[in-house]
Amino acid sequence: MSVSRFPWTVLLVTLALFSCTPKVQFNEPMPPGRMNLPNIPKAMRGVIIEDGERWEFGKDTLKMGDEVLVNGEDFLLRRMAGHIILSQPVVETGRWEVFPVRKTKDSMYLGYFEDHDVFLKRMSTLLSVTPESEKSASKPSYRYHVLSPTAKEFKVILKERLYEEGDNGVPLPKGGEVRP
Repeated sequence: MSVSRFPWTVLLVTLALFSCTPKVQFNEPMPPGRMNLPNIPKAMRGVIIEDGERWEFGKDTLKMGDEVLVNGEDFLLRRMAGHIILSQPVVETGRWEVFPVRKTKDSMYLGYFEDHDVFLKRMSTLLSVTPESEKSASKPSYRYHVLSPTAKEFKVILKERLYEEGDNGVPLPKGGEVRP
């Protein structure tokens, strides 16, 4: 993996875990009706080090510098259609921001949902509940779209990859240390 690809992935993960104003949110953790994974999958555990930045994926924690996020408290993990789904609560709205993580044999790819017109149009035809446009109560407020897919509908979203994804993945640490 080239060094130029890694910062993009780190940026995506950082935005995923610390974003304040997600433009697409879900009514509940995805996929609905699935059990939460008690642990981060073994293949994803390990250390990723790049330019002095250290990311440590433990059994149930993600450490980034001094920040420690705990599975089951700060985020939830679920499985569906070959993906690990990371759901994170959005404090300002009480909704959920959702990130599909697609795994291949040796890499993982972080996905995210954008509110562009083509995506929203597809969601309005795919979902039985039309996406709602809402405004946050926080100051300053922002507009966002709420999706409420069923498990079957969310599976279609994943299988058709209707989410955005970077071109390059991050090597799976598989219990070791990765230095891209």
